[in-house]
Amino acid sequence: MTAQIGSPGPSLDEVADDEDPRIRRVYARLRRLTVVGAVTMGVGFLALVSVIAYRVVKSSAPSGQIVERTLALPAGARIISTTADSGRLIVTVEAEGRATIHIVDAATLAETGRLSLAPGGASVPPLR
Repeated sequence: MTAQIGSPGPSLDEVADDEDPRIRRVYARLRRLTVVGAVTMGVGFLALVSVIAYRVVKSSAPSGQIVERTLALPAGARIISTTADSGRLIVTVEAEGRATIHIVDAATLAETGRLSLAPGGASVPPLR
């Protein structure tokens, strides 16, 4: 290939790659872009590993203590159902024709609430 008319210098075929300053600038720019990309990827990888390590350390296993409590029920009461939901245990108990819902914290087993359902109360219109 020959030099074109009006070109500032010899063609790329006539000059060795290492001698041409234009090619050196392109290689230098390519090296900079490669280093920037590698550093960015390294920082992202370190951030990912640190987040995973933080969550593993933060969510350590619970202590070896076993919590034991007794939920006092009246004589003749029977448990109708139990449910676990978002850190709570919900126990439905029937005694003397009345249903009572006991809400218990799953971690401490402390009773946090109680709802008594009695038949024959004032009726409320249904929600619409």
